[in-house]
Amino acid sequence: HPGDIAAWYTMADICLSVSDFQGAAYCYEEVLLGCPLDSNIHVKLGEAYCTAGGMSNVKLARKHLAQAIQLDPNNLRAWYGLIAAAEGYLEEVDKIPSKNSSKKEAEEEGVIVAKELIKFGGEKLIQVYKGTKMMKIVESMLSESSELL
Repeated sequence: HPGDIAAWYTMADICLSVSDFQGAAYCYEEVLLGCPLDSNIHVKLGEAYCTAGGMSNVKLARKHLAQAIQLDPNNLRAWYGLIAAAEGYLEEVDKIPSKNSSKKEAEEEGVIVAKELIKFGGEKLIQVYKGTKMMKIVESMLSESSELL
């Protein structure tokens, strides 16, 4: 039944188990129709898009992860995912051939946004983990991110 949210959620898990990230994303989209304010579903959808890769998918991932943060600002998984999606976007822009400079220039605003998202997400994670044992791991992750900037 198309309105059975639990079935769509189960189908998404099955798709993930066989590495069908596009299929999982479709299933999570159907789940979102029934639970649009569930930040965890936005996170899972964003992760599926980000893992599937491609310029349009990382843009969608960024959108859903930002929505998850808006719904629940304390969702650390969404913060990490947002940084990963922004990094994925920067990697996708780097894949654009230099002979196609007009397309690369069109994505320039997105590059600025992605860099700001990495900084913003990093600041939030530093704020959360400051003074804890996890701080070293966060700093390590953010130093890898700063290499892309």
